Amino acid sequence: MKTVSFAVPCYNSADYMDKCIASLVALGDDIEVIIVDDGSTKDDTPAKADEWAERHPGIVRAVHQENGGHGAAV
Repeated sequence: MKTVSFAVPCYNSADYMDKCIASLVALGDDIEVIIVDDGSTKDDTPAKADEWAERHPGIVRAVHQENGGHGAAV
């Protein structure tokens, strides 16, 4: 079990999500980062989420869902 889990809701946020995820991954192996792609369609958010999960399989997980607004992503 990880000490801390971070949920990162993302909707068409490819331009700035890398900086956010990189800052969390830098905290070490005892965390979990859950990227929730909330139905992004206008940019590369889904692909970037998958790339982060592939690069850091023990830390980052990508979840893709239909757009449900901020509340659904959180």
